[in-house]
Amino acid sequence: MTEFNGIMKKSTIILVTVAATLAIGLRLIEGPMHNFSAMGALAVLCGAVVRPTWLGLLIPLAARLLTDSVLQLQTGHGWYGSILFDYAAYAASFGIGYMIRPQRVISAFGAGLLAAISFFVISNVGVWCLPHEGMYLYPRTLAGLADCFTQAIPFARGTFIGDIGFTLAFFGMMNLLPGILTSTKMQAMSKSSEA
Repeated sequence: MTEFNGIMKKSTIILVTVAATLAIGLRLIEGPMHNFSAMGALAVLCGAVVRPTWLGLLIPLAARLLTDSVLQLQTGHGWYGSILFDYAAYAASFGIGYMIRPQRVISAFGAGLLAAISFFVISNVGVWCLPHEGMYLYPRTLAGLADCFTQAIPFARGTFIGDIGFTLAFFGMMNLLPGILTSTKMQAMSKSSEA
């Protein structure tokens, strides 16, 4: 049993490292659509599998902080008035992963969908209620909030595709990786015993 736990731990480290690298890379390149990202899926994954909990929350927030800092240096647009709402949305996605801990396709799909919805709602409430470069973009009324959500719909496509797609991919990899590592280790042991 100890051998299996070691493989699981190694597979978790590999998967989270790959997911974080992908999430960082996707934020720093110009993608095919607005907000196409693996950040929400990374937060769900970390909530489900990384322990201690504080480390699991730190990973997606640090990845976002790193990319925001790079984007600020490159473009001057990495930091903005409502940025803390985005971080809160990733914390919510972490909580979704922590509570659901997806094991099957349907629960991974649901976790990705909830992460995308929470990011859409939380981040756009921030856009609505806080100034951007010294100006409010929308009236702080219910009609202004509705307009903010309506204007955000074109940007949501990438968020929903990324969060759902990468959550499914990360949890699919999580289920496959221990078997791959076990098979590779057994092949190596077999070759060494033949020698």
